[in-house]
Amino acid sequence: MGDLVHFSFALSSRMRAFIALRDGLSCLEQARSDRHGAAWLHAACDLRTSLLGEQGRKNALPEIITIFADLQEYLQKLSEDAPLYRDTIARACQEIDRQMSRLQGGVPEVCDYLEQDALIHAYLNTQKKHDWLGHKWCMPQSITALWRDPDARILPLHQRLVPLDNAIAKLNEMLSDFVGWNKRTATAGSDHIVLERGKSYGLMVIALQEEIVAQGIIPDISSNRLAIRLRFQQWQAGEPSRECEENIPYAMMLVPIGG
Repeated sequence: MGDLVHFSFALSSRMRAFIALRDGLSCLEQARSDRHGAAWLHAACDLRTSLLGEQGRKNALPEIITIFADLQEYLQKLSEDAPLYRDTIARACQEIDRQMSRLQGGVPEVCDYLEQDALIHAYLNTQKKHDWLGHKWCMPQSITALWRDPDARILPLHQRLVPLDNAIAKLNEMLSDFVGWNKRTATAGSDHIVLERGKSYGLMVIALQEEIVAQGIIPDISSNRLAIRLRFQQWQAGEPSRECEENIPYAMMLVPIGG
């Protein structure tokens, strides 16, 4: 599906851990590419929170390994009902084994870096003390000079992150490989999705045309074990959010893994 924006909604605590880690890694890489110091520090602190299990979050790695195991179990059952895809599924399961073995011992070099780096530690304290720009630690006055040669400062962390980046990217890809899209319309901006009984869903993905999102239209969901309520809101500059009243075409995917 081209020219689409994908929105991932976690339907379980495991998937919340996965999405937080996935998005944290993505933001960190984007900030590195843009050479944006403040954005990189903010993403590094969020990554630290996911990997060290701070500020009310669980350590994400055990949750990620469990999702890999759930995915492997799901694929093995799928193989029994789809003999034509057994070879493809077998290769996918072998890849899952490789990724899980890489993560079983954790990522100690990454965690040590995030714990010991003085700049990340100082920036983390700005958040704890509600000093978001870091005035007390002179962040706005120093960050431009500190980022004059950003690779020397941050490349060691990104090099350590390569195995974790690869594992998360592979999991993100595989979660949707064996699940189909369902095209729907949110009538007057709202839709009600009844979940199949006996199935446990961990993730919902919404796909919207890019031009719809460019208008400030964003999906919002609330859910329980039986149903999902989907509402579309519009966010426009300088205005409060409003409920969409027009019909919104979208596609959705429910992933029966990690529930």
